[in-house]
Amino acid sequence: MLAPERPNQRFNYVYSCNMNCNFRIKIGTLEGKLPKPSYKALINDPILKYSGMFEEKCSDLHVTCQVYADNKPLAFPIQTSYKAFTTRWNWNEWLTLPVKFSELPRNALLAFTVWNIHGPNNSVPVGGATISVFGKYGALRQGMHDLRLWNNLQADGSLNTRTPGKTDCSKEQMTKLSKLTKKHRNGHMIKVDWLDRLTFREIELINEKEKRSSNFMFLMIEFPRIIAYGVEYTVVYFEEDGEALCSSNNSNEIVMVPDPEITAQNLVEAKHHKLARSIRSGPSDKDLKPNADTRDQLTAILNYPPTKSLSSEEQDLVWKFRFYLTNQKKALTKFLKCVNWKIPSEEKQALDLLGRWQAMDVEDALELLSPQYTHPIIRKYAVTRLKQAPDEDLLMYLLQLVQALKYENFDEIKRSLSKSMTSSSDSSEKERSFSTHSDSEKFETANEHVKGSSFTSQSEQSSLEEPFAALGTLDCDLATFLINRACANEMLA
Repeated sequence: MLAPERPNQRFNYVYSCNMNCNFRIKIGTLEGKLPKPSYKALINDPILKYSGMFEEKCSDLHVTCQVYADNKPLAFPIQTSYKAFTTRWNWNEWLTLPVKFSELPRNALLAFTVWNIHGPNNSVPVGGATISVFGKYGALRQGMHDLRLWNNLQADGSLNTRTPGKTDCSKEQMTKLSKLTKKHRNGHMIKVDWLDRLTFREIELINEKEKRSSNFMFLMIEFPRIIAYGVEYTVVYFEEDGEALCSSNNSNEIVMVPDPEITAQNLVEAKHHKLARSIRSGPSDKDLKPNADTRDQLTAILNYPPTKSLSSEEQDLVWKFRFYLTNQKKALTKFLKCVNWKIPSEEKQALDLLGRWQAMDVEDALELLSPQYTHPIIRKYAVTRLKQAPDEDLLMYLLQLVQALKYENFDEIKRSLSKSMTSSSDSSEKERSFSTHSDSEKFETANEHVKGSSFTSQSEQSSLEEPFAALGTLDCDLATFLINRACANEMLA
């Protein structure tokens, strides 16, 4: 008599990150009675009578399998090939999924759905079930599994799935037998050849009996076996470079500790910024004068190149003495860098102060057309300063101006153009109504218009030489300005 084989104490495994081949799963048989629709459903949808649900023999079913992780599908679903069934549903087909072993995450799920034909180019789910790829200890599932199908539901691949294939509410005897079979397969039980054959045959009969007495259908699947040089291995989930050691410094020197909140907003700094830029501090800041040291700091900040960014302390210093700096042309670009345009109160203060600022030089206005300044009023202010430049100077800056066009907001330009067209049409209608007046009234209106336009041009010229106070005239964008100047001078076209 042969001695019983001792349990194998050796555990052979392979890391999932080292498996560079595609994952495969075997679709076995489908057992149970196919649920037929009710008469009410048949009345509502008469085409059900000609679907596979009313066939006396086994209808042409097919199974789809899809991999999910973190409530999202990892790849497209794969389905079984067509097969004509007679007495039972038996596919016995391996499906190769478009996902490699190394690409499977720890919480990967397999979603199986059995489909039935329902009219031309249409299918309805017979049932669905979901099972995890890895067990609770991180090892790939092995052997054959009977998944309970949830009738008339498509498989749900979310973490809290509504269609679990392994449930605690299933038959208690089937659950116990499957656990004992797993222990035997893993070598945790003594193997006796002749007794094992009888036992497994009896287990199959018990499972078939329990399935027939159940109201659900069961889909049998089989996970792949990894065999190399005659030795079977278990796939264990492991990430690449997971064995890399983190060196620790045991000396008394300063240790750099990673802080995941270092990029988050500092509530103290945000509160300080809000208090420093408050509207209430405006009247008190008007009379502030810097001392000698602060004046030197402001001078150093104004001499920074345009590409240098200001620190938070330097921004607060420029904002604090913003009224003092309104008489300096070079300080306008530094002040605009300090403004947080997402805060409405801060934006309002900056635009009000822009009207009082000393008009900047034409060459300095080119910086306001860079991608760092996206506010439309700021860019229009720069265009207004460029209007004072002669054509010879514009020809020198023409390359930079053309490059600055890609930073313009063309949606805003289209809206302003439509508004101008609407206003021009309104003005034309007014002119038609005015044509009915007498010639004397026309003459007086023309004289008043000439006086008003000359006065406006003179006031605009003086406002550009003095502090820029007329923000209402900022109605020209860069594209319109270049087109108008090119029409006036062919050298700029």
